Parts: sequence; C-alpha cells; structure tokens
Amino acid sequence: MGLPPRRRIASLTGLVLALVLPAVLSAGGPSEIPADTDAVTSILINEAAIWSLTLAVLGIVLFWERRSLLSIGLGRPTWSAIRYGAAMTSGLMVLAMVAGALVQAAGLPVQDEGQAELVMALPIGLQIFVVLSAGFTEEVLFRGYAIERVTELTGSRWLGALIPIFVFGAVHAPFWGIGHALIAGMTGLWLTLIYRWRRDLWTNIAAHALLDGFVFAVMDISSKMGLTTT
Repeated sequence: MGLPPRRRIASLTGLVLALVLPAVLSAGGPSEIPADTDAVTSILINEAAIWSLTLAVLGIVLFWERRSLLSIGLGRPTWSAIRYGAAMTSGLMVLAMVAGALVQAAGLPVQDEGQAELVMALPIGLQIFVVLSAGFTEEVLFRGYAIERVTELTGSRWLGALIPIFVFGAVHAPFWGIGHALIAGMTGLWLTLIYRWRRDLWTNIAAHALLDGFVFAVMDISSKMGLTTT
C-alpha cells in the first residue's frame, strides 16, 4: 500500500476500465444490440468497445502510471511463450470439458443456443479475428493488468487472483448463459495459475486464443453436422 498517490489513482482508474466497465458492457453486449442490427455489426461494435478499454488500460500503464508493459507481463512475444501457451492449451481443454460435464450434470446448458447460432453465422475470417482478439484483450484486462494491480493495491495475492477470476466468469453470463460463465470461471482459474507461474502474458494469450479457436471449430463442425453444443 506504499504506492505514490498518483500511481494509486492511476491503477484504480485502470482497474475500473479492466474489471468494472467490461462487466457493465457485457450486460449490453451483442445479445442486447437492436434486433435489426446484423450479427457482423453487433460483434464489431462489441469488439470496438473491448479494444477501446484495452488500449486505454495500456495507455494508463505507459503514460499515467509511467511503467513498462513488463509490469503487466507484456514483454516481447517469443516462440518460447507461444510453445508454452500451446502446451497449456491441452490442460485448458481438459478442464473446460470437465467443467462442461459438471455444468450439464447440474442441469444447466453449456451455452445459450441462440447466441451460439449468432456466432456461428459469422464469416470464418471474423470468427478468427474474434478468437485472436479475445486472446489478447481479455488476457491484458483480466490477467496481466487486473492480477498485478489488485495484488499491488491490496497486498493480497489471493485477492489479486480471485477478484479477476470472478469478474471474468461473470462477464460471460449475459451473452453465453450461466453454465458457460461457470466454465469460463474455471478456465480463468487455470489461466491465472499459468500467469502466476510464467509471468509472461504471451503464454496466456496463446493458450486463450488456441482454446477459443478449438471451441469455435467444434461449434462450427457441430453446426454443419446438425448437432447441438448445448
């Protein structure tokens, strides 16, 4: 708690952008955009909002806190980080499948079928963009920045881990449903452990993007085969 007042205010502002505003925006995400707006436009509006928050947080780190991006684990991307991320993806997939099975056993759908159909209606190129975008923006906001700054401001590694995990799961609920939010919380736990271990956000970004890419691929294949993923 010995931070200079300027840096403390900057970090608190950054946490509002990284944790509070995404939660607020999730309640009015693509599923709440007027029905006469097409799916591509809806997704692009949502992506513009999350990228605006991400760039604002990076700007706070550099120009208000006056710190290096290394302070949130965002150094130069390396092949080592990508390899570790790819290796960690298998653990994420297993955890997501176990969490999905538990959610279904509890009688909850894994995801909202209507929103899954909205995503599957997107062109493949836009789906790839969404996957890569989520890998970067969500890891910057919910892992690198949130974990480091909550830990620093509270002096608690537990709060630094648990608060972002809770928010990360919660922001998935309005669009995907409660079941998916619980699965996201479990994967958020694993991604938090990866970040605590490596302190290299590119490892997280790679693992997150590869996991989402796998999920989208399964959804696409299931859709084409006339199967349901809920």
